[in-house]
Order: sequence, then structure tokens, then C-alpha cells
Amino acid sequence: MNKVTYIKHSQAEANRKIWNSLIEKYKLFRQRNRLLGFLYLIVSCSIVGIVAIFSWLSMLCMFFQDTRFTLHYMQTVITFNNMDDSQAVNYLNSKELKFKKRLSYGNVSMKEKNRIETTFEFLYRKYKHPESNNEESITPVLQSIHQHTQTVSEYTVWKQTNELREIERKQQMQNEQAKRKISAHNRAKGRMLDSFESTLTDEQLDILVNCCNDIHIFTRDIEAYEMEEILSCSHNEPSQVTVNKHFAVLFDKLREHNLICKTWMSVAEKHNCFVSRQSKPITSKDLSSALSTASLIKQEIEDQINEYVRNIVDADQLP
Repeated sequence: MNKVTYIKHSQAEANRKIWNSLIEKYKLFRQRNRLLGFLYLIVSCSIVGIVAIFSWLSMLCMFFQDTRFTLHYMQTVITFNNMDDSQAVNYLNSKELKFKKRLSYGNVSMKEKNRIETTFEFLYRKYKHPESNNEESITPVLQSIHQHTQTVSEYTVWKQTNELREIERKQQMQNEQAKRKISAHNRAKGRMLDSFESTLTDEQLDILVNCCNDIHIFTRDIEAYEMEEILSCSHNEPSQVTVNKHFAVLFDKLREHNLICKTWMSVAEKHNCFVSRQSKPITSKDLSSALSTASLIKQEIEDQINEYVRNIVDADQLP
């Protein structure tokens, strides 16, 4: 309950009690004498008007007062929200923790501290916890200990979960390193490989696909799954290359960083992975010739290839 709601509710409740009290007395006067009752009603309405003015002024003053730990405020919150005993105790526990936090700042006088502690003691006795079997409520100190224990328990669970995740992460890294060692061994076999022995991660593969589509390595844009099929030599039909020199430079850069096998030209020829714009199969000799004339490609294209390859390499080094 915010302060505005609390003030409006308190003001309405006080006005209602005053009006009900005046109406009860009005009924008594009317039973004795109608004229007397009518005069009393006029006086009562005047009194209510005066009270409303003072109530409005009081409301303005309350905006500048700290009512969070007053008996009336906490009692009003419990009543306004129709809390049962268990909910009321939980609410008082939370308020008491906030009060202790405020005490740690050292800006509470001893008189104010005693008043608030007495307020909590009164409310704890009034709202006994259902599980207490009519015994005295658990003291604020025990409640604080319970919450502290719960916090320690939650921290322990969090720490154990993080440790398990760290163990799983290290195990995964070890498995990946083992795979890379096996892959590195396979890449040394030569031209008889069944694939390009790619070590690209999913993120690196996406960057490579963007590079091919941006520079127009192939005559059409490709998807990530198509690049996976090319690198694993599981494609159904060869991919048509736009400019042999651009393609050769890109794949040779991947070879330099050990992202594909060193004999990638022979693998490409063996599995008929690529064809030229004239739909002629590209051989390892064609690729070697394209590399020998790579210095003739535009500087802009070469810079783009180098930038993409650098991003691919950096992506593998991120934690």
C-alpha cells in the first residue's frame, strides 16, 4: 500500500466512523423530539464539514511524515488486504527486516527505536501463526535466523549448480579438443579424405555463409545447411562458383588457419564439390591456377575476405 492509498483509506475510515456516530445520536434525538433531531442534524453536518477541512490539512501533513512503521499504518495494511494470521506474520517479518536495515544506518533515535519495537511486539502477539497451536508467536530474532538460513541454503544450491555447470563445460571443452586432435590427424592423411575435415562451429559456419553470400562466391545465396553439406561432401549436386579466384582465396585462408584440411583442393576434385559458371567441374589444377593469379583480384574483395576470415577465427576464441 503506497502512502496516497493509505492516507485516502485512513481519511475515509475516520470520516465514516464520525458520521456513523453522529447518525446514531441523531436517531436518539429524533425519537425524543423531531425538531431537536433536525437541529442536531444541522449541527452535525457543520461539524462534519469542519472535520473534513482538518482532515484534508492533516492529509497534507502526513505526506511529509514517515508512517511506514507506525501501528496504525501496519494495522491498516493488514486489514485493507484482508490478510489472515499467516500472511500478517509474513508481512510483519518483511517490515521488521526493513526496520533493521534502517537501524544499520544509525539515523533512528532511541525513543523511536523503542516505539517501533513495541509496535512489532504488540502486532506479533495479536497475529499468532496458525502452526503455533496458540503458543506465543516466533520472535523477530528467530524469524531473522530462519530467513538467514534459507538464504544460505539458496546460496549453497546456486553454488553447487554453478560447479556442476563448470564441470560440464570443462568436459565439453575436453571432448571438443579430443575431436580436434582426431580431425587434425585425419587432415594429415591427404587427398583420400571423405570430407574437408571442417572444425567450424555453428557460429563460425554462419559467418562463412554470410561471407559467401556477401561476396557472391556462388551464383546464388546459400544456407548454413548447404555449407555443412559442402564441407562434409554430402551434397547432392555441386555448387556453381562465380569467380574461381575469389573462392580459392577464401578456402585457402580457411586452410591457413587449420579450419579445413590442407588437401582441400584434392578433396574438392575427388567429390566433385564445385563447378564453374560454364558448369564445368573444377579440378585441383584449376584451383591451384586461380590461387597463382589471386593477386589480380580487387583489393576491396580481398579486404572483405580477410575481414570475414578474421571474424571466423576470433569467434572460436570467445569464451
